[in-house]
Amino acid sequence: MSKGIFAKWAPIYRDRGLEPRPVKLGNKACFEKGWTKPDSEVSPEVLGRTLIKRASYGIGLRMGTPLLGGGHLGALDIDNDDYVRISKVLMGNPPCMRIGKKGVVIFARIISNLPNSTFKVKRDGLPDIQVADCLFDKKFCVIPPTIHPGTKKPYRWIGTPLHKLNFDLLPVIGE
Repeated sequence: MSKGIFAKWAPIYRDRGLEPRPVKLGNKACFEKGWTKPDSEVSPEVLGRTLIKRASYGIGLRMGTPLLGGGHLGALDIDNDDYVRISKVLMGNPPCMRIGKKGVVIFARIISNLPNSTFKVKRDGLPDIQVADCLFDKKFCVIPPTIHPGTKKPYRWIGTPLHKLNFDLLPVIGE
């Protein structure tokens, strides 16, 4: 019998110093109590029990995790396909992105204490277009190979998967 997504991938990400969290299949959020706490504030027993209890769940990462070499893991969630190309250019052709149904998530190294925020484009007489969400601290980002609830297909990496990436190559936000 093969391992579930969370059971297989959580130890790999934890070994890289990241903080994986389970996501119930069919969802895009983590509903585990206390998921926003850093792993350093959670006992190894609780982390181990979660790995067993939620073995078949999908996987996501807690944003704001400290990275070796400084900064924290963050992401720009580009929600609108029309803004993906310009976002890639502005972020300097990022080496690690994730795609689900639309847009992309661009992973980055966050240097300053920046707020989580949403960017919208205002249009005269038309509804605003949400372009991006800044997932910088205590936010959650679903990662591959979790199944997207809308497409019923796995999220996928564009470029180097985060678990294989030298974090020094991530674009820097906040300098």
